[in-house]
Amino acid sequence: MMVYVVALVSIVLGAVAQYCLKIGVGGTVVSNDVFEAGKRILFNWNFIAGVLCYALSFLLWLVVLSRLDLSKAYPMVSFGYVIAVLLGYFMLGEELNAMKIAGLLFIMAGVLFISRS
Repeated sequence: MMVYVVALVSIVLGAVAQYCLKIGVGGTVVSNDVFEAGKRILFNWNFIAGVLCYALSFLLWLVVLSRLDLSKAYPMVSFGYVIAVLLGYFMLGEELNAMKIAGLLFIMAGVLFISRS
């Protein structure tokens, strides 16, 4: 049971990493001075937090893979889509419409079907 908690933490960290990276590069426009834009991104704290979240997510995911069948573990990553859409809605003011909600429900149902097989 603990492996599922580790999987959930890993997946949440992956979605939070996406959020941090979005914030970190959101105001940066890549122009003719690619090096200046790259420097602004690399030294942005949100970008750094995103990379660190990804690193920790990756390490935790290795623990999950060492303890679960790949056919059960990998579909759980799809919950990251659900979390990312919710982060986009609540934190970034992105649109959440009926089609997105239906898609999220299909993702969650698919993961449940796979996990029960």
